[in-house]
Amino acid sequence: MLDRHKAPEIHEIEAVTLQIAEVTHLSNGARLHYIKSETQPVVRLDFVFKAGKWYEPKPGVSDLAGKMLFEGTVNHTAKQIAEKVAFYGATFDNNQGYDRTEFTLYCLSKYMPELLPLVLDVLQNPIFPESEFNLLKKRNQQNLKVQRQKNSYLATHSFTKLIYGDGHPYVFGLNENGLDNISREELEGFYKSRFSTKNLEVFACGSIDDSMQILLEKEIQDLNLQGSTSEGDTGASISAKEKSAFVDMPESIQSSIRIGKRFPKIQHEDYHRLVVLNEILGGYFGSRLMRNIREDKGYTYGIYSAISPKEHDSLFYIGTDVNYQVTDSTIEEIRKEIHQLQSEPVPEDELHVVKNYMLGKFLNDIATIFEQCDRYKRIVLQNLPYEHYNNYIATVRAVTAEELKELAQRYLQPDELKTAVAGKKAGK
Repeated sequence: MLDRHKAPEIHEIEAVTLQIAEVTHLSNGARLHYIKSETQPVVRLDFVFKAGKWYEPKPGVSDLAGKMLFEGTVNHTAKQIAEKVAFYGATFDNNQGYDRTEFTLYCLSKYMPELLPLVLDVLQNPIFPESEFNLLKKRNQQNLKVQRQKNSYLATHSFTKLIYGDGHPYVFGLNENGLDNISREELEGFYKSRFSTKNLEVFACGSIDDSMQILLEKEIQDLNLQGSTSEGDTGASISAKEKSAFVDMPESIQSSIRIGKRFPKIQHEDYHRLVVLNEILGGYFGSRLMRNIREDKGYTYGIYSAISPKEHDSLFYIGTDVNYQVTDSTIEEIRKEIHQLQSEPVPEDELHVVKNYMLGKFLNDIATIFEQCDRYKRIVLQNLPYEHYNNYIATVRAVTAEELKELAQRYLQPDELKTAVAGKKAGK
């Protein structure tokens, strides 16, 4: 019988076991990864192409090209595609990223035979209809105008230009009128050049029995896309020189602040320890930035720091929104918190709390089969060792306050940090 007078035992997290994927190499060059679970009768299917922003000839092309695949095929109109997906209670979406473009289907496993042919038709037989292109482009132009009225969008756009230089594929967002000169032919050309089954990764996770596995292999093997398999010459040199940028928004009473710099890539030996350092600084609700700038100063509802790993780089950044009158004070307090990490070891009780939080959150974040598939997907796409996450846990448990202090001194030098602000100038 459960003794409710006795607290549950606490167990140290030594290691984690992610479900091992089965991998099938198909004759068309694609790889099919299975992660199976019978918990729920649901399946997620991800088609991941090397067709993200990194490869586009001009900003905006990869995003619009991915969206155009849903606007009509040889066999289905855009309306028929949407209606069939909705009829089966499924979702079928596109996610354009910096390095990859993904097409994701969620559905009940019993409906996979009906929906898989539609998905493959969308991927293989798009017709890029002119009328649908004009409507899609107009919608995205309107959305861009709306986004460019937001301080947060402008601050992040300006900040990433400070980091990488204008025109680099890792710059967030688009310039004003950035979509105006994109043609339908450019989207079709990008699709034909970058969508290839030779480097296609397909991830199937969920309730997958033997008959579905046979179906997936048979149908996906017939997919035949002949785009480039090379990395391509993106011309992605980093040309940024300026240290700061300000976007004047005279009607705004708030300012969006972004501060940061490039960090080592996810494969680097310091990466996991830098994740711990980031967590202490601004990675969770009890972080130093939150305690200082939200709880003590009352400058903001929220402030955060994060590390964004991509295939060709990593970016560390701090972000917040404050009243424009305290913009300079907020930046000063951020720099004070960084200086303290560089000059004083993190107290053991604080480090203990952060470590336990990070380990507990990691376990919570792999609770479902889809979340485990996301972790496995990162291992595959970023070419990480299979023990990557166990190395993460071991590093979190073992990292010391002195190591974190040394990392702050090495990677958070004030003269290397770049600052972008979008908002109203103080004193106006």
